[in-house]
Order: sequence, then C-alpha cells, then structure tokens
Amino acid sequence: MAKNKIINVNIIIDTTRLMRDFKSPSKDQNNPTGIGHNYQYMVVSEGTNINGQGTGDLSFTAVQGDVVRFYAVSEYNNYDNPVILYNLFKFGGVDVFNNPNFELQQFSNVSTVAPKTFNPLTLQSGVTQNFWFAQNTVNQKGTENYGLRFALYNYDDSNNLILYGYFAWDPTIIAK
Repeated sequence: MAKNKIINVNIIIDTTRLMRDFKSPSKDQNNPTGIGHNYQYMVVSEGTNINGQGTGDLSFTAVQGDVVRFYAVSEYNNYDNPVILYNLFKFGGVDVFNNPNFELQQFSNVSTVAPKTFNPLTLQSGVTQNFWFAQNTVNQKGTENYGLRFALYNYDDSNNLILYGYFAWDPTIIAK
C-alpha cells in the first residue's frame, strides 16, 4: 500500500439557494461575494481525521506528498446553473501546499460511461467527456486556511449562458 495518495474533494454548490439569497452578487472576480458554509456540500476521499463530511465545514488531514484535487459542480451537475472553481488560495496558517495557488488540470475527451437506456447495464459506446479540477501537492506539515472562489452562471431569456456572479468561502486543510 502506498504512503501517499490522491485526495479528491468533491463540492456541490447549492446554486438555487445562492441565487435566491444573493440577488446582486459581485461581478468582480478579484472581489467575490463571501458566503457562509451552508451553500455547499463537500465530500472527501482518502483523507484521515475527516470532519464535516457532506457539509460546508469540511476538514481533513493529509500527509506530505499527498495530492489534493478539488472539483465543483452545481446541484444540477452543471447542467443548469453551472459553476467553475477558478481560484484556491492561502489566506492564513502554514504553507502546507507546494504552490501558493492550486493549478488547473484539464483532460479532454476522456472515455466514460453513459446509459443508453434507463437500465445502467445498457451503455453507450464511444462516449467522452472533458474533466477538470484544481490540484496541488502537500509539501509541509501544518494547518493552512485557504479560500475557494467560484463563478456561477445561468441562462438569459434567449438561453445564452451568462455570468451570475463570483462567490468565495474558506475551508481548512491540516497536514501531518
């Protein structure tokens, strides 16, 4: 068994509630609207000392050499009200990560499965999808406070995708 692992943090943003509660969010990506931890649900794989699984107050422990990846989608899996995670950054604590900012990793035309009928055992062949996530490597022990920023989009009356606003909040990572 390998000592180091890939830790996936999946984030689901409650865009319906955000849009209901924030009628005029920031349109400045450098000054996003701050939100509470009740507008997102986070689930982590592989970390230890996991607290707050399925909430917006997730914390977990990683070890030096672990790779941490963050993914974000709307509660509609980005079909409606899509979100894009555009910045993860340190704002306090120890420099736990290798780089001060996470880097975008993109993979195009990845083979995946999709149902051909409602029976998931009947699959379409040749289905591909683009995937992306923010990634960084744990380089040092300590606790780092970091911020996450994301853009929320919706559709206008002509079904064109438009920016609704920029948002941010602040989880924690502990590395041992």
